[in-house]
Amino acid sequence: SNLVGVPGIRPRDTAPGLCRPAQASMFAEAARLRREIADAEAEAAAASMPDEPAEPPAPRAPEGLSVVLPIARPDWSVEPTECFFAPRTKRAGVELKAFDVAVPCGVILEERDDESGAPIVVVGAVGDQSNAAAAGVLPGDILRATTAVKQQMELPTWQILAGGIGRPKTFRFVFGCDLDGQPQRTFEDVLGAVGSNRLDPEGRPAVLVVERPPRKAQ
Repeated sequence: SNLVGVPGIRPRDTAPGLCRPAQASMFAEAARLRREIADAEAEAAAASMPDEPAEPPAPRAPEGLSVVLPIARPDWSVEPTECFFAPRTKRAGVELKAFDVAVPCGVILEERDDESGAPIVVVGAVGDQSNAAAAGVLPGDILRATTAVKQQMELPTWQILAGGIGRPKTFRFVFGCDLDGQPQRTFEDVLGAVGSNRLDPEGRPAVLVVERPPRKAQ
C-alpha cells in the first residue's frame, strides 16, 4: 500500500531482502563478466585440442563404361552423344570400344551367358582378312550395340492433307544388343540389326560397340 501522506508513518526506502537499483545493476554486470570469462575459457580449451582427422570422402559410384555414338533424335537428325553402359564383366580392366567396320563385317556372333547367367551376344569368331579383323574386333568381345538401318515412310505435311501415302526413306540409328534389356531383344533381332547396315544407301561402315573383357596372361 502507498503509505505516503499518512500521518506519523514514513515509508522505507527498500523492502527487506531487496537490492537498491544501483546494487542490482552491479550484480548484473558481474554476472555478464563471469559468462564472458567462461565462454572465453571454453573457446581456448577447444582451440588447444588436436583436430580430429577428417572423414575420407565417399568413393564415387562408377558411372559405367562410356562411348560417343551417333544418336538419332526424334526428328531423325543425328547428334554425337556420350552413352553409358553398365559393364557385363565384373573383373577389373574391362574396356568399351566402338569400331567402324565396313560391311560385310565378317564376324560370327554367338548367344552365351555372362558371369551372372544373363544372356549376351559374343563375337565367337572373326574371319581372316575380314573387315572386322582389320578394324580390331576380337573373338570374345561382347556386342553391346550396333548401328542399324531401316526404311520408314516419310509423309510431308502437304501429302497428309492431300491423303497421300508418302515415300520410303532410309534411317540409320543405334540398336542396343543387350538381350535382357528394355525393349526386349532376341538374338535374331541383333543379327538382323547388324546385317541391316548393308542397306545404307550412303555405304557407311557399321559401328560395332563391344565390351572387351581383360585378356588372360599368356
